[in-house]
Amino acid sequence: MAVVRRSAGTGALMVLAPMLAALLAGCGPQSPEDVRAAAVAKCERQFGRVASDPSKGTALCTCLTDKLAENGLEITDMLGGDRAKVEELGRSCARSAGVTLPQ
Repeated sequence: MAVVRRSAGTGALMVLAPMLAALLAGCGPQSPEDVRAAAVAKCERQFGRVASDPSKGTALCTCLTDKLAENGLEITDMLGGDRAKVEELGRSCARSAGVTLPQ
């Protein structure tokens, strides 16, 4: 009868594999509503603080998230060639939400 020896690393991998699989299962496709909600929440954390009222920050971020999606953009496009378009959308949403953006 053959004896199979495993190193400590192999044993640890066998224990971690199911945990890793469960974690990665949460990284799969998400519904459009989940993606939108996450984008609004991220915007609120990053930009919503410029609003004097939390509801205005939410209005700003909801508008910006939706306008970016309508134009096939993301907030990270601010760092590339679409910066002017993202800024334009941000200013428009800020005006409609009643938020004064810093200069």
